[in-house]
Amino acid sequence: MIDLKENVPLLGKFAYSILTGVFGVAIIAIFLAVFIELYRIVSFIPWIIAFNTAMTGYSLIDKTRDILEYKHLSSISAGILNVIITYFLLSLLSFYLFSENLFSIRDFALFLVIGIVCSELGALLAIKYFKLKT
Repeated sequence: MIDLKENVPLLGKFAYSILTGVFGVAIIAIFLAVFIELYRIVSFIPWIIAFNTAMTGYSLIDKTRDILEYKHLSSISAGILNVIITYFLLSLLSFYLFSENLFSIRDFALFLVIGIVCSELGALLAIKYFKLKT
């Protein structure tokens, strides 16, 4: 029997981990928009990005396990890519809905720091978990 999990290329697993975090931010932001005014959701975005970049780092290690050689560097780059894509989508959405960008370059720098730290923490958690599990 062919194991499809092993035949998926590494780039696809990397992209899947990043897109999971990006869509997670979008889904949580849409969920919060049901209960809270849109301009107030901006204060929750750093927390949402922190959670989803941690999930990105964890998911990357979970999907690649021993295939990935540089786990820490890969998780950091996944966190950075997650934040870049998320920031672009949120800026585009806020410009489309409010005709102005609700996020500044300072917010982007804050999101990058949060994304790097939390993605690395998620990867460290996954590494320790899978060492305990084996």
